[in-house]
Amino acid sequence: MALDFSWQDGDRVMFLGDSITEDPQGYARMVPAMVTARYPERVIEYYQRGMGGDRLTEVAGRLERDVFGNDPLPNWIVLSLGLNDVSHEATGTPLGRFRELYDELLKRLQSTKATVYCLTTTVLSEELGSERNQALEGYNTAIREIAFNNNAQLVDMNAAFQDAIRRAQARNPNFRYTTDGAHMDTYGAYLMTMTLLKALNFPL
Repeated sequence: MALDFSWQDGDRVMFLGDSITEDPQGYARMVPAMVTARYPERVIEYYQRGMGGDRLTEVAGRLERDVFGNDPLPNWIVLSLGLNDVSHEATGTPLGRFRELYDELLKRLQSTKATVYCLTTTVLSEELGSERNQALEGYNTAIREIAFNNNAQLVDMNAAFQDAIRRAQARNPNFRYTTDGAHMDTYGAYLMTMTLLKALNFPL
């Protein structure tokens, strides 16, 4: 028996993250569109709280306004962070500090009683063996472990992108999911959308 799609009538869903979440053509807009098209009878509120360039520290600094300032609070939160903590080399977040901040952030979000879905990062270029993508491995391991330790839900975006890029480039080495190595093109946005919806038992 197929499981029912997780989001129900009356739910409140917040997307919290950086520029990938802020993107007006990105997954945080595509997901609500697909859900509404499939379940028009379910009245679900969506809040997009993405801000370009944000690292964990910036998101933590705006929780009172962007999360706890909502009345009523969201009962689902999709958390997508980490790329800027790695890609902004001079102002990034050391891995040990990232672990501390991510754990603190997740605990604060869970205090809303919302179900939190933690997304691992996407990629930093389609060159999977690059130094920056290798650096992401430690950060994504941290996200996986912290989500597990806090009984949060995990959506492994990085694994989905790694698998899809390998399959695509086996036939077309120039295939891309990003416009600049970080931000999604249309294919990348769809891949994020499908990966998240699959985790939510959406009938694809």
